[in-house]
Amino acid sequence: MNKITGALLSVFFLISVAFAAEVDKYLADLDAAKDEKTIVQAADWVGEKKEEKAIPKLVALLKDSRDMVRLHSVMALGYIAEEDAADAVNNVILNDKNPTVRYAALLSSVRIGSKKSIPVWEKAKETETDPYIKDFLTKMDEKAKGKK
Repeated sequence: MNKITGALLSVFFLISVAFAAEVDKYLADLDAAKDEKTIVQAADWVGEKKEEKAIPKLVALLKDSRDMVRLHSVMALGYIAEEDAADAVNNVILNDKNPTVRYAALLSSVRIGSKKSIPVWEKAKETETDPYIKDFLTKMDEKAKGKK
């Protein structure tokens, strides 16, 4: 029994070490100096794994000039769904120049579920120019008020 337990612990340890190395690799790839494809893949991976250590790097990438980097970063923050990211995601809803990125930020804010987002949604409903985002905000408001 001790040999089996020892073997299982060894396997678990090796898997843990391998996963930690993988996390470190993807965290290093969340660097604005990297190429777009590398950053997008890293953002998708940390989002899928709900890697909370990536939040500061993903938040920093929300200011990147590349639309796809901002899009995948805000989506990853939505998948991780931690309150720590709510302010940054809300800022994207109100200020990003790309409507696709703003829409993804809106969906991410819903996943995060922070009460901080409610006044942002109200403000966005007044200022948003994209018809699809406006429609989504209107439907969210109607649902919140019990209308169908």
